[in-house]
Amino acid sequence: MSNLSNTTADIHIERPEYWTLELGLCRDKVQYMLYDVDQDNSLMVGSIALDLSAGTYLKALENAIYDNNVLLEEYKQVRVMVDSSQFVILPPAYADEMTAQDAFDATYPDAKGDFAFCQLPRCNVGIAYAAPQGVMSFLDRTFGMPTVVHHLYPLCEHYRRQDENREVACLHLNLHTDYIDVLITRDRQLVMACSYAYKDINDAAYYALHAWQTFGLDQQRDELLVTGDKQPRTQVIPVLRQYVSYVMPAIFPAAALKIGQDAVKAPLELILLALCV
Repeated sequence: MSNLSNTTADIHIERPEYWTLELGLCRDKVQYMLYDVDQDNSLMVGSIALDLSAGTYLKALENAIYDNNVLLEEYKQVRVMVDSSQFVILPPAYADEMTAQDAFDATYPDAKGDFAFCQLPRCNVGIAYAAPQGVMSFLDRTFGMPTVVHHLYPLCEHYRRQDENREVACLHLNLHTDYIDVLITRDRQLVMACSYAYKDINDAAYYALHAWQTFGLDQQRDELLVTGDKQPRTQVIPVLRQYVSYVMPAIFPAAALKIGQDAVKAPLELILLALCV
């Protein structure tokens, strides 16, 4: 049973204790993904628009969750991914929560959201970030202390593992309609991860190429792999190929197809989060 939908009305989970719920908290919507890892092709995925006229992001999120009862079942596990433009990538010496908060506060002294922190075990770094005000407490009391991570977590952890045996450096470019994620792996390490807002596709290409040059990647030897929304992806690849020899769409992870045949149509970050367990 594979179902891609924008509504939860027709979803009924008979044994939720065997299922995993993943939520992606975006600026204007909540993405959801439900699956049973032991049941082939069980994936159900969709999104719920947030009514930001409710006054605050927290109130809009509460309304979206409480109006969709299927999200409130007692699931085997719940994972939540938070989009946040205020974040700091921290090396191992600073990747504990107390030190991380000091580093975050120094970088964003005027941040008004909730402080949050997640460790990336494969990458051996941590991410300190700001979640919208009140959201972390809401998630804890609603879902019983779920795993909560920054949106770069699944990208970094997945590509760090995927590139374990890669002999060349690789820049991973993940495109959304208004921002991009840029990651670089080299010599079995994550060496760079960042997000940039953009308005024009040439700006997106500039950010990627600037990272390429800054970290000394080789134009002829190293690789640039592109994922993300279809339209900006198809627009940026011809631009990048003017400057880098190997620019290709990334291969979708075959392991995700066990979750559901339509996994390729689901939000990439939630699919990769499911594979990062």
